[in-house]
Amino acid sequence: MTSKGDRSSRGSLWRESLQAMSLGWDLAVPIFGGVLLGHLLDRWLATGYMFTLSLLILGIGVGYYNVVRFIRRVDSRSAEETMQEQKKEGEQVDE
Repeated sequence: MTSKGDRSSRGSLWRESLQAMSLGWDLAVPIFGGVLLGHLLDRWLATGYMFTLSLLILGIGVGYYNVVRFIRRVDSRSAEETMQEQKKEGEQVDE
């Protein structure tokens, strides 16, 4: 049988795995979408590679912005958890 601690660590592992996959999509989708949209616009307007390159650069910027936002969110969550653990340890010492 599995203990409650094993279940919570598995849940945490799954949560972290899903967040990592989400991070990949947050980076890849804007880049791919920018290239696809740029290619379609270039074909429709016969502008060479102007829109493809422009939207590729924009997609890279948006993708990395998403990564930075994700890292900040994880970092703040980690800081909150650390503060909560320290608060619990402080309460246990006082007893």
